[in-house]
Amino acid sequence: MILSAFILSSGTNFFPPLPGAWRTVRSAPALILPAFILLLFLHLFSVNLAWAAPSSLADPPSLASLAQSREWHTLLHYHPRGLGRGFESLVDAKSFFLAPDGKTDPEAELEATFKTIFGGNDPEEQKRAICTFPARYRWLQRIFNPEEAPLEPPCDPYRQWVWDLQPFRLTLVFPAAYLNNPASMFGHTLLRIDARDQDDQTRLLAQTVNYAADSRGQHGFLYAFNGLFGGYRGRFSMAPYYVKVKAYGDIENRDIWEYSLNLSEEEIEQLLAHLWEMRSAWFDYYFLDENCSYHLLSLLETARPKERLLDRFDWWAVPSETVRSLAEAELVGEVRFRPSRTTILQERAWRMDGNLQSLSKDLTTGRLGSDAAEIRSLDPVDQAQVLELAIDYAAYLRNIKAREAPLAAANLPGLLHARSRLKVPNQTPELPAPHVWPGKGHQPARVDLGYGFEDDRHFISLSGGPGYHDIFDPQGGFTKGAQVIALQGELRYYPEKNRIELERFDILDILSLSPWNRFLHPVSWKLALGLRRKHREASDRLLLGAVDTGFGIHRELSPRTSAHLFAEGTLEVSDRLENFAAPGIGPGIGLMHDFSDEWRSGLFGQARYFPLDESRIDLEITARNRLVFDNGNMVGLDLSWKRQFDRGFFAGTLYLRWFF
Repeated sequence: MILSAFILSSGTNFFPPLPGAWRTVRSAPALILPAFILLLFLHLFSVNLAWAAPSSLADPPSLASLAQSREWHTLLHYHPRGLGRGFESLVDAKSFFLAPDGKTDPEAELEATFKTIFGGNDPEEQKRAICTFPARYRWLQRIFNPEEAPLEPPCDPYRQWVWDLQPFRLTLVFPAAYLNNPASMFGHTLLRIDARDQDDQTRLLAQTVNYAADSRGQHGFLYAFNGLFGGYRGRFSMAPYYVKVKAYGDIENRDIWEYSLNLSEEEIEQLLAHLWEMRSAWFDYYFLDENCSYHLLSLLETARPKERLLDRFDWWAVPSETVRSLAEAELVGEVRFRPSRTTILQERAWRMDGNLQSLSKDLTTGRLGSDAAEIRSLDPVDQAQVLELAIDYAAYLRNIKAREAPLAAANLPGLLHARSRLKVPNQTPELPAPHVWPGKGHQPARVDLGYGFEDDRHFISLSGGPGYHDIFDPQGGFTKGAQVIALQGELRYYPEKNRIELERFDILDILSLSPWNRFLHPVSWKLALGLRRKHREASDRLLLGAVDTGFGIHRELSPRTSAHLFAEGTLEVSDRLENFAAPGIGPGIGLMHDFSDEWRSGLFGQARYFPLDESRIDLEITARNRLVFDNGNMVGLDLSWKRQFDRGFFAGTLYLRWFF
């Protein structure tokens, strides 16, 4: 039935080319009756061959076997449901499926797709299906018509779309972490479609593919809650690259990494065909797993199904780890670094003395004119550096919508004109890409094995968790000054008491240290939530729930030394406290120095005054050291003096940390 309907309704378009002699025989009237008898015979006795009607293969595969293939599962985003309950597609849009139960039945969906595209009696329905699902069409053509594959779908809108893109290469784009947005604290990924004749000047005009949550403008707690529990729809979208560079590099001031992908022309065409299929499709969006990076990998799997890029991301998908997944699959080619506006601005300032920096700032804010005597007295190169820094600073103020932005914008034309009069080459500093790129640094999960003492007791400690990045972890591949720790705990074994205790459990610990200087005045901040122990008495170690927060400034005293000062607050809760909840306030300070890329040291102190709980003052001074081995793992030594509930004591831990 399917075979005869297919041949009679679809004509010769899907037949493979035949030798000239066979074409003559095929058209002979004397063979019409035998041909009809042969068709009837095949219809009655060959079900599998009927489904494979457009095949030029001698022994075509059955739809039942194809429905279990890796290629079909990637195209439909099928994943095992667990406990032997079959498969289910992650796509949640009903319009993506042709079979009523296509979301959970790969075979039914393939049969419906095959029947609609190759065996339908309605040419308009057939054309509509091909135009809606060109990737499915291309895949079936490669299987059943290998001599004609790849065959572009007969769909004018799709062909015009591909023609406009002129695809030649795909590039994965990674904007670094942005801690002022909870959804971007781990970074972000998107794809760029590069045209064949593209160069550095025209690259900004390329189209990008982005997957993101449709949050409908929500913010705050509701945004975080819906993002964590699938309350938003995630969709693919496209936009010019210059829009993304402005959003990430100029407004959010995030460095951008670009990874050229090693995909063939046919693989790129298949990916774009599937992207076309996803125009009206959507997924339930989850910040932790089904996020921006996860579904970009699922898109790339449709281009190269043999690479099981998603297998390691069952629980969470960290963007930098998805880059690592591509690198390990040997899909990453050239790596390029695009510094943000603030990175360039800071580098300009570092290379100029304080007097020249002050002149640049005065030019931007209008305290000095571009023809002022202080400017004309400089040599041409210094004038160019001062003017370019002033221009960059004006653009920065405009992008962040600072109070001085209108004045800076008014002065910008004069600054540009003054710079154009100087016959001096562009003074923009060449910033080499860091030697470790995101995805090549340490892995996020870690485990620590340590030995230490606290007061007069010794212990063996075991700690770890999915982590992500501690400010004392190896820096390469991560945003400088950014710390994100999640779901990390520590157990201690005390031999003299033969007892195991939970020492702490960090639900979330975020630290954002953004450099404050003459031009940039960002607020650094911290937030921590979890459980920890405190010494109420010598033999009484109280387990508390605690929330810590703080705001302050961070200064880079030299390229290897930095310091910060915070105003901090704490809330401790326990049924053993006088009032169950004890709020506390006080300062927090820190000083860090890198003796080398492998050796970092720091000195930290904090004081907390708890007026409602015994009017106590808790103090802590800690010295931290870490040394990184060649394999990326590290050894650490923490020494501290603490005062808790009016008791002072010393503590220390020596530990080894492995990343995985």
